[in-house]
Amino acid sequence: MPYSVYEQTHSPVTGGGVSGLNAQSGVSLEVISAKTAAYSVLPSDWGKTFTTRGATASVTFTLPAVTSLTAGVWFRFFNVSAYGMVIASNGSSDNIVSKNDAGADSITCTTTSLMIGACVRVIYDGTGWLALSESAGPTYTVA
Repeated sequence: MPYSVYEQTHSPVTGGGVSGLNAQSGVSLEVISAKTAAYSVLPSDWGKTFTTRGATASVTFTLPAVTSLTAGVWFRFFNVSAYGMVIASNGSSDNIVSKNDAGADSITCTTTSLMIGACVRVIYDGTGWLALSESAGPTYTVA
């Protein structure tokens, strides 16, 4: 898990990136990971954008347990499929802060015609997950 200021403010570049783009130049690439089935997000996945590209059913992303996380760790979830997505706290911990709920277990995006393009970023603040909707239009069910 990254701890330095540099590591927490720059997304990792994998596979060497594009020629001329590297950590030394200050330019980094967003790390994208498509998931087509339920996935338990790992602390080492920090800074990744997860998509549902290719999914044929709703995809549930379970956030990591917060017991050993550093404040500022974040993940982004972008729905590409027409089947929806769920972002769930680890063990139903009631530790997601979302619209009108300071202790949610999950955020679900399954409203037909409003789910493709839904984007949520979660940031660990040292106590729980702050959920930010990064797309206009989608509706979310918070439980």
